[in-house]
Amino acid sequence: MLSSTVVCLACGSDKVIPPPSGGFNGQIEVRYASDITPEVQSAVTSAAARWTRALSKNMGDFPLNSAANHCFVGEPQLSETHHNLLLFVTVTPIDGLNGQLAYTQICSVSDRDTLPVLSHIRLDRADLDSMVARGVLDDVLMHEMGHALGFVPTSYMPKALTAGGTDDPRFVGAVAQSEFAKHGAWYTGARVPLENSAGVGPRDPHWRFTVFGDELMVPVVGPGFKSPLSSITLGLFQDLGYTVDFSQADPYEVVPLFGDNRVVPETSLRNDVVRTKAPTFVSPVAAY
Repeated sequence: MLSSTVVCLACGSDKVIPPPSGGFNGQIEVRYASDITPEVQSAVTSAAARWTRALSKNMGDFPLNSAANHCFVGEPQLSETHHNLLLFVTVTPIDGLNGQLAYTQICSVSDRDTLPVLSHIRLDRADLDSMVARGVLDDVLMHEMGHALGFVPTSYMPKALTAGGTDDPRFVGAVAQSEFAKHGAWYTGARVPLENSAGVGPRDPHWRFTVFGDELMVPVVGPGFKSPLSSITLGLFQDLGYTVDFSQADPYEVVPLFGDNRVVPETSLRNDVVRTKAPTFVSPVAAY
């Protein structure tokens, strides 16, 4: 098992405090680059375990060499060979209370399959207590970890897995389409609909809220949401190249948001994939 050595690089103090390691579980290694709370550590550990039960892939060993702060403020200097995804998590200010809860950055991707090999999730310190109080922290971290693993345009667009314009973008992977047909037969539009409210077309890394309603990878958290991990989302990851255990999917049916099913979103997760610079491409050092 790989070990994980971490230090706090963004704690708002001159004192360097080593937060606990998130650990390595075969698919994801989590490291913290700021101080964290027990609630964050628990939610991150739970999300990483859940995604690892659902997805697997031997991506290979990657040389990670970058200067400090290369992808995000607080990122340590890297000079190591790392297996599969290395995920940094930080709790630092973003935009104050009741704004953006969190965001994800893709720092490096494999040049063989465009899947992330180095990602970063940032939680807004100002919103952390509110997320805990409302019981949405676990769902937010599950959602952001989905982005960190590859539910992002930099993973699916190079594979020609999208179509449509800004009004009707969609994901066209065969497995996701098949799973959508099983659970959303009422929908007569082109499958599988990506979010169309931000005006960025297929570059929006979310399912369309007005079609999917309560599902993990829609861009909102609503009152009473359960944020289920659907077989459609797992189908997307199989289309991306992961081996998927569909028994890990939660019960879910696509329920249209009209009439008695209309839901007013509580918190937006739109614009939660941030790209300050293009991800670097990294080659595995050995066959896998």
